[in-house]
Amino acid sequence: MDIYTNPQNHTYVTGITKFFLMPTDSGGVPAVAVSQRASVYVSGAYTILIFLIFMVGWNLILVVIMAFQSASDQHSQTPLVALWNSGESMGAMMLLSSYGKGVIHRDPKEGGMKWESGDLKWGLPLVFLALAMVLGKAAAGVLVPAQLAMGNVAPVAKGAIFYPDVASNTQDNHNSSATAGLDSLKVPPALRALGVIEVAEGIALKRVLIDHETAGDSARLSYDYNVTGVDMGLQSDPKLKLMVKGLCRTDDTWLLNSTDQGDTYRLFGGNDTLEVKYQTEVGLPPMVNFQINTNTGGGSNVSYAMIPNTGGLYSHTSGQDPWYATDKSGENVSAAYQVRRKRPALSCWEAKTWHLNGKEVDGSKLETLPGLKLHKLWVKKVFPSEFRDPRVVTVGKAAGPFALKSASYAEAPEFILDAGASTIVDDLKRLVLASWVSSGGVLRDTTTYNRGQMGNLAEGEGGGVEAGSAKFVLRSGEVVTFSVRVLISVPAILLFLFLVKQILSHALPSLLSRKRPHLQGNDNEK
Repeated sequence: MDIYTNPQNHTYVTGITKFFLMPTDSGGVPAVAVSQRASVYVSGAYTILIFLIFMVGWNLILVVIMAFQSASDQHSQTPLVALWNSGESMGAMMLLSSYGKGVIHRDPKEGGMKWESGDLKWGLPLVFLALAMVLGKAAAGVLVPAQLAMGNVAPVAKGAIFYPDVASNTQDNHNSSATAGLDSLKVPPALRALGVIEVAEGIALKRVLIDHETAGDSARLSYDYNVTGVDMGLQSDPKLKLMVKGLCRTDDTWLLNSTDQGDTYRLFGGNDTLEVKYQTEVGLPPMVNFQINTNTGGGSNVSYAMIPNTGGLYSHTSGQDPWYATDKSGENVSAAYQVRRKRPALSCWEAKTWHLNGKEVDGSKLETLPGLKLHKLWVKKVFPSEFRDPRVVTVGKAAGPFALKSASYAEAPEFILDAGASTIVDDLKRLVLASWVSSGGVLRDTTTYNRGQMGNLAEGEGGGVEAGSAKFVLRSGEVVTFSVRVLISVPAILLFLFLVKQILSHALPSLLSRKRPHLQGNDNEK
């Protein structure tokens, strides 16, 4: 997932020897993570190694050419001498290019170009060979470091994983304080998800398909998104995918009664009712009530409702939206407009399915998915709890008075709305996008909870977190992830070329003495 906030340093592990599998769409890739500062030194060292590879490679080419070029062809001797004395590929290219220019001249009698020497046919291929090495070195100097650094993830430190043990906490506390304490843990992650959407909505919209329409007091919005194992940071199952689809539409038939005190709604066509009081006093933000249909019948296809608490709120501007339609306010109020009563409720449903390697199961049956390697902590305890309810509801409840986007237009402490800029679509779209971000951060959030005195569900019988449950990564802009394959292959290639060059270099003097006597120095020439 491209959207993230930096975790604390103690929650992840770095080090050039700390190998792990970086999750990608094609599977796990062997990797190590280092700090940003250390990455500069590593990248610089590998840039030097690349230059050394081409230096040794060029020397090896010289050895091969000198060893196996026929001495009977006198036209090759001059370019070979220039090649031998070049030192490196750039120098060879310059020397041979100058040589090539020197062996061409214009014949004044024929008025055209002609070869002055047969040596040119040997010089030109060597010029192109040297040029290829120069370009290859330049390209490798750019491409290899880019392949070396794969991203910004690091393996989680297992000691940082915490998930509240709901059963033990509610048994030890026989009052509502235990439940309130557990619910409070969900507030910071929800606010982070909403905050991320405020600054990166465009990125999220590339991954979440939203379709909507509004007409009068009616509105409809459908959403469709996938959360992958890569988004979650899973090392064990990067190809795992959670597919979520949902639909919300206004339903005027749910409004049962309206009085001067508030509106009463009958939910899901049953006997359950909800009364929403008018907020006729300044000082309260716009809010929304979430209700889940507990009579759905099991499975992950869940019905839920969103009932706005905006009726009676004041606004500086006029609005026509289903949740923010206004009338003129009274004379004794500083705001010119007031949101009407009888705001329509949203009737919604959401369905989830898990996918892996072409297999699919219902969202409530993750443990039956064939080929799943995910640790039992997540399969049997955390994921069933986190993904039981629609994520829109989970995020919205935790965010409380900050759930609606319209609240960002209402300045405290009066919270007078900007009804003209507020829409039901913006409110719901923001929650849907935040639910996608929040779904991808389920594992990451276990390293951010303020555990206090609560029991840790992630701890095994031995009292510590099992290594198998720590098979996920955290994304941070303060680390750089390096490919182990590149880390190993670059020095391995250099070592191989160096050994081959050394072997051939030891055999070269005897070959040159028989095939290249003119290259052995002035003493031999005499």
